[in-house]
Amino acid sequence: MVDDILQFLESSELSDFLFPFKVLFIIISIAFIFAIFYYYIKAGFLIATTKRRINDFLSFQKFDSKKILTQRAKKISTFLNKRDYKRAILMMEELLIDALKDKGVRGDNLYKMIENSSIADISGIKDVYTIAEEIKEGQGYILNMEELQKLFDACEEALRRLEIIT
Repeated sequence: MVDDILQFLESSELSDFLFPFKVLFIIISIAFIFAIFYYYIKAGFLIATTKRRINDFLSFQKFDSKKILTQRAKKISTFLNKRDYKRAILMMEELLIDALKDKGVRGDNLYKMIENSSIADISGIKDVYTIAEEIKEGQGYILNMEELQKLFDACEEALRRLEIIT
């Protein structure tokens, strides 16, 4: 009985039967991988992060992190519109995480880092984390422009308190 099962599993008939399914699943896998890269390239996350990491790796000079973080804050302000507000919020979250790491604040996520820092009392700063998490989870979070501006102002105030921008 066991020999019959092994013989069937090793037979060329089964292999020939399963070959089209293997090809189909490989094609579907490749399509999904391309879709993921297309989304990241379209959203600009992958390109910006990769460029920054390559520049950091290839240059042998010490970077002025305040200058870099200030430039990133200015870049975020260009995305404060109805079309790119989700991207702006995700960039705000990443900027705050990098700024807090630069100041030596530890934590698993932005919320815990904010709790462990001097910016915990800024109104609205914890909302950056909550809204960014909702966006990452794919919930259809819709923000009006006033709320977006308040979030950005809270982010700027946090960066001022951390002495990143003046």
